[in-house]
Amino acid sequence: MDLRVSARMEDVPLSAPLRRILNKLTPEKFAVLKDQLINSGIDSADILQGVMHLIFDKAVLEPTFCPMYSELCHDLNTALPQFPPEEPDGKPIAFRRILLNTCQEAFEGADNLRAEIRQMTAPEQESERRDKEKMVKLRTLGNIRLIGELFKQKMVPEKIVHHCIQHLLGQDLKSPPAEENVEALCHLFNTVGKQLEENPKSRSIIDSYFSSMKQLANNQRLASRMRFMVRDVIELRANKWIPRREEIKAKTINEIHSEAEQKLGLRPGSTNMRNGRGASNVMGMGAGNSFGIGRPGGLMPGMPGMPGMVRKMPGMPAMDSDGLEGLSGRLVNKNENLVPSPALPPSQGRSQAPVLKPSVGNARLLPQGTGGFFTGKPSALLQNSTARPLTASGPNVGVAEPLIQGLSGGSKSTVGISKVQEFEKDRFSAPTPVMEKPLSSGKPPADLDKKSKSLLEEYFSVRDCEEAKLCVQELKWPDYYPTFVQQAILLAMENSERHIELVGKLLEFLYSEKTLSDKDIEAGLMFIANEFDDTAIDIPLAPKFLGELVGMLCLAGATDFRVLKDIMVKVDNKSRQRAIFDSALRIYKSRPSTGALGAHGDDLIECEKLIS
Repeated sequence: MDLRVSARMEDVPLSAPLRRILNKLTPEKFAVLKDQLINSGIDSADILQGVMHLIFDKAVLEPTFCPMYSELCHDLNTALPQFPPEEPDGKPIAFRRILLNTCQEAFEGADNLRAEIRQMTAPEQESERRDKEKMVKLRTLGNIRLIGELFKQKMVPEKIVHHCIQHLLGQDLKSPPAEENVEALCHLFNTVGKQLEENPKSRSIIDSYFSSMKQLANNQRLASRMRFMVRDVIELRANKWIPRREEIKAKTINEIHSEAEQKLGLRPGSTNMRNGRGASNVMGMGAGNSFGIGRPGGLMPGMPGMPGMVRKMPGMPAMDSDGLEGLSGRLVNKNENLVPSPALPPSQGRSQAPVLKPSVGNARLLPQGTGGFFTGKPSALLQNSTARPLTASGPNVGVAEPLIQGLSGGSKSTVGISKVQEFEKDRFSAPTPVMEKPLSSGKPPADLDKKSKSLLEEYFSVRDCEEAKLCVQELKWPDYYPTFVQQAILLAMENSERHIELVGKLLEFLYSEKTLSDKDIEAGLMFIANEFDDTAIDIPLAPKFLGELVGMLCLAGATDFRVLKDIMVKVDNKSRQRAIFDSALRIYKSRPSTGALGAHGDDLIECEKLIS
């Protein structure tokens, strides 16, 4: 964006709300956010111009979304009013006129900007010159794409498109046009070629354009990449403007689901979990489940007795992933033996957890008087023993773990006693210790994201690392820690630089306390890198924030510049790569105690190669 435009926009009322609306704009939310934009209070020419400049800059920097932005421009031009001219004899200020003037200025001013950049020949200006060249190229191609999409919306006259083509082709065919113009020309024909040729009056003119392009395709003075690009456009026209590959465009979530279903051969709607279809069966919450979930009086998710909430007792047969366990030489469903136990007296708080009912084949081995159940009371055979009553170790434990220290006393049946002793010895002689940090297994609880977001928001408020550490440990799902790192970084990026510092401090503390490992932090950073190009579109300062955070973690020893290199490899945009690298290096060098960068020399060289 031109600095003058940026300065002008800062003074425009409603600038921040309008930016937030545009940052959230996607094909999925287009209709809702468009209405919000129209009703956001655009009641003056200054605000109208500010809105147009915001949309223009978003469109030229995000060419994939140009069809959506052009449709937005068409709807805004229809819905928004015109305002009186600044001069007495001037034309009314309308959205369409401001937009076309801006597109024209950007198109005609690109050559002047490139000429100014070529004059930056000093060695110390080399880096700045490369960055400016990339930005001019990005904005030029984005402007061309926007002009083409506006032509499809009938907001740009056809004569303006012909003017652009003639300007890009140049007058002297003996000397080929600049490579930037050739690439822009190809992008323009890819966008509007089919629509131009549908007009019979334009076909002869288009024939002359392609005659010139055939000469360009054979001109050896033109770079081979440009020649092949021109040939692709010529072949596209010969193929009646049907592209060989699918055009990259923004899609709604439903369109993505439909494509996935077609590729995988699934029935329609099977991947649409966002609307809840099929979710009940996947989560075991269908109408036919044996736990009464979703029915009045049934169990709620997270209550004792839910699947996955039963602690494995020592000596119990192992559960398979499909919910079956081996018992007495046969397979039984692990849910068929869970029955609710009677509620505890009111003085004891919550009701007792369900207990495990063994199969009939093993019931004769149970202590007499239990009725085939393990309960919280000692059996009749153990009344004279030193065994402690069975208790649950926590509110979410469904089966108690008795610690039998010994058996004494007599019974009417010696055989019965020996069998019970043998049974108790086999099952309870070596109790499994309770671990503070259990290994993650199976499907993680559904509320982990909600819990981690809540603890992060609380940390941002109270800024107590020790309290945050306890909250992280209470998640009790170590496999989730990389996702927690990702969520912390994204939440900080959505706020401010101060939040980035807080998250860096928190991650450094959790690493020093051995709550998080370097592998957790690295995995979380790579989660961010995999989606970073999309994140940077919504959060323009994301490259700077991410680089600063990596620099802080490198200082703490929680990661290194090898991870920085891996992050940069995942980022496609060179300017974003440079912003990440420069920010990380600046933070790392900010502390004199860090010493030289020699230990990271190879990784630094690889990083510099990526941005060179």
